[in-house]
Amino acid sequence: MPETFGRERRLTQRADFLRAYQQGGAHRAPGFVCHVLDTGDRTRPSRLGITAARRGGPAHRRNRYKRWTREVFRRRTLRPGFDIVVTFRSEAAALSFARFEAALTGVLERARVMAS
Repeated sequence: MPETFGRERRLTQRADFLRAYQQGGAHRAPGFVCHVLDTGDRTRPSRLGITAARRGGPAHRRNRYKRWTREVFRRRTLRPGFDIVVTFRSEAAALSFARFEAALTGVLERARVMAS
């Protein structure tokens, strides 16, 4: 399993984020909302986008959430063809990494993104 989080695994275009928001399903968890869109393209890996607004806390805290999210995605095997956007809320400050990892994994399982 690759330890990097390359460009092919990231959402980079604003249009991709907007499509996930508008057409994807929203899955809420303590501290974040996860928008999951099944693109139907099983030839490319699932892609991740992360948004953390300034009202979510100071920069060092928002950066921590982003690192945690990328780490969870590196550790999991996901089905190909999904666009996933994780948006953090201010309640994320109360989460430890273990609780965050469990919550995000649970959301991905409910969205049927995890490979079996």
